[in-house]
Amino acid sequence: MNNHFAIPEFVQELSTASSHGVNQIVQKLSTLLSHPVLVVDPLYQVLSCSTGIEAIDEIVIMPDNQQESNPHFAVFSCQISTIDSLKNGLANPITLNNKILGYLILFSNDKPLAAGLYEDALIYTASLCALQMQKSLELKQERQKFKEAFLFDLLYGNIKQKEDITEYGEIWGWDFSIPHIVIVFSYKEDNHFFTNKQTVNMLLQVVENELISQNFKPIAMAKQSQVITMIPLVDTDYDENRAKLEAFAVTVLNKAAKMNPEFELACGIGKKYRNPTELFRSYQEAKVAFELGILLKITTPLFTDFGLERILYKHDLQDLIEYYNHTLGSLLEHDKNHDGNLIETLEVLAANQFDMGKTAKASFLHRNTLRYRVKRIEEILNMKLDDLHVRLDIMAAFKIKQLRKI
Repeated sequence: MNNHFAIPEFVQELSTASSHGVNQIVQKLSTLLSHPVLVVDPLYQVLSCSTGIEAIDEIVIMPDNQQESNPHFAVFSCQISTIDSLKNGLANPITLNNKILGYLILFSNDKPLAAGLYEDALIYTASLCALQMQKSLELKQERQKFKEAFLFDLLYGNIKQKEDITEYGEIWGWDFSIPHIVIVFSYKEDNHFFTNKQTVNMLLQVVENELISQNFKPIAMAKQSQVITMIPLVDTDYDENRAKLEAFAVTVLNKAAKMNPEFELACGIGKKYRNPTELFRSYQEAKVAFELGILLKITTPLFTDFGLERILYKHDLQDLIEYYNHTLGSLLEHDKNHDGNLIETLEVLAANQFDMGKTAKASFLHRNTLRYRVKRIEEILNMKLDDLHVRLDIMAAFKIKQLRKI
């Protein structure tokens, strides 16, 4: 007995379009259903749009009860916010091997769409998109292997000739004939124990998207809990470059915080280098700035802002402890034996550049009381606080305390 199965016409047309990629699939589905169609990534960044709309401001997924119990539920409601309107739509996850690659979204310019009318077409189209997106992802991953190998060698100083770096960079559209600077974004969890690769890869995507939005060819890679990026600095004005770098870093930190609020993220910014063979120094500097930024509670720490801090931070810990105790030990011992707080007074004094007026105000002390305490401190330490060398020793000691948590 012969059985004949009729294949719906829309299936044939979509299958034909799929051989030309996601953009053609989106265009064909929009034509068939007479509604605009979007494909977005898991972060709701637009990958393809049938209408060529560039004014899409935000895509907000609105889960219904069925979706809350099953995040892979087929078709659910969503809203698309543009600069001048709010549109209603239907979304279908684009999944492959239980991994969400993005969402296929059908939307209307006026009334909400009935899920029952479009469910079959959306589910089938999403499966076609999944296959095409997986192919693109595999190709990107293959290219990424060569790119990451080059970036690894660059960041660790393994390429000694400037010409070699410039030629390799041209393969990916990077111009290393101009100065670059390295920025490190990293989660504060210890690198050896932070294993959430999906979170780090999403951070990498945020960094790359932000670079693209600023018309840069993204130079970025993920390494353990870090995302490392290199940014070209064409401008010679220091303040202008600084403002751009800080704005970029803050934007990435804010977007990443919204995306994964349970993980705390920080950054560090190295120095600018004109010769690409020296960019490994910028990477090391960015890592130091990252660690100092956490200790000193600085949101966008630049390595160039640190002087004494970076010297003390890299110095032998035992030497620093001995220096700290040699400088302030007698005062610490006095406070311990007399239940005093003269060390706190001295720390506030040092933080205010030994200005008596500012220190009295910051400590809520009368000037006469502060003078008496300063005299007692000088007697216990056997030092004169108006001596520049003594002041430098004391400030260095308190820096050691701050950096090394003594």
